[in-house]
Amino acid sequence: MEREIIALIASILLIVVLVRFRVDLGVSMLLGGASMALIAGKPIGWTGIEVGRAAVDVDTLWLLGRIVTIIALGALAGRLGYLDRLVSGLRKLISDNRVVIALIPAFGGLLPMPGGTMLTAPMVESATSGTDVTPEQKLFVSYWFRHVWEYIWPLYPGVVFAAALVERSESEIAFAHLPLTISAIVGGVVFTLMWLDAGKNERVASERAEGWRDLLIGVLPFGVVVAGVLVLKQEVVYVVLVVIALLSIIGRVKPRDLLHAFKRGTELQIITLVVGVAAYKHILTEAGVVAAVPPFFMQLGLPELVVIFAVPFMVGLVTGVTLAFVAVTFPLLLPLMGGADVDLQLVMFAYGAGFVGCLLSPVHLCLVLTREYFRADFGKAYRMLLLPCALIVAVATAIVLL
Repeated sequence: MEREIIALIASILLIVVLVRFRVDLGVSMLLGGASMALIAGKPIGWTGIEVGRAAVDVDTLWLLGRIVTIIALGALAGRLGYLDRLVSGLRKLISDNRVVIALIPAFGGLLPMPGGTMLTAPMVESATSGTDVTPEQKLFVSYWFRHVWEYIWPLYPGVVFAAALVERSESEIAFAHLPLTISAIVGGVVFTLMWLDAGKNERVASERAEGWRDLLIGVLPFGVVVAGVLVLKQEVVYVVLVVIALLSIIGRVKPRDLLHAFKRGTELQIITLVVGVAAYKHILTEAGVVAAVPPFFMQLGLPELVVIFAVPFMVGLVTGVTLAFVAVTFPLLLPLMGGADVDLQLVMFAYGAGFVGCLLSPVHLCLVLTREYFRADFGKAYRMLLLPCALIVAVATAIVLL
């Protein structure tokens, strides 16, 4: 077995053990990345330099800035009552509260951004206030329904890049991937959402107008963020800071309240989490581990369908990044998927496998941030992901075989 593959397996096992013993996840990721580099044959000095380089990398700092500002916006919007207005509006319009808490992250999922689940997690918390929904169930709903569009939504770079690599349009890719989105929605509903004790909302005909008003006011700060990022194509940090400034002026926010909002995003656990994930992903690339995964599977002499599934799944699992599994594995798998006359069903199969790997990845930023926010038990929450992910794989496999 390749030394890099052994290093990868050992690092994953170390992270699992450390988390099991309640070591901070960010610290666990740092230690896992360091162990991977050392086992892969890199010297201690090189390992320390690369971890430090990842921590101060421009992309890491921008990512941290996005997460800090998003968390601050959520905290400030909650303090000013916007979250309550949004949730109140949905509750006045929709009687089943389970639908309400699923719609919130699904709406947020239309805005692609790293760690974007933190934008809607406070709303899910507000919508489940006073119910028997557990932290693990809150994590699942926030995480799962945010990602149901990533197979087909053309604003996600994975969809765009996949289309470019197989030389098909985004609309063709979206249509081919549609069963994956449908399976994700059905899996989330059947295996978790329909079993939640989230309560019922009383709907009064005379309150419908008030419900629409509350909904529009509550969604306004977040709608401005969506418009600024998607329509005006501005950096999310700048857009969020402008929205925070406007909310502070309109709501006459005191400096101490504004400081409190930003303190939520700069907690030590958030910082170590972002740095730990960034360092682990950096070591994966720089130590040659990601590059070693596809050839390892290709050399095993496995059936073509197994290779088409296993290669993107493993890269998705170890990186937690959609663009990574598409960019690394699709060029290698293209001959197996039909070459110039590519079979879109096989493309769908490979993409579904890779994205399921991302959903289950312990370094997927949305997953680790949401777990941190809800203080959920990682093992219990992780097990809730298995059946919906299995349904996606089963549907994709059935389509390819039939």
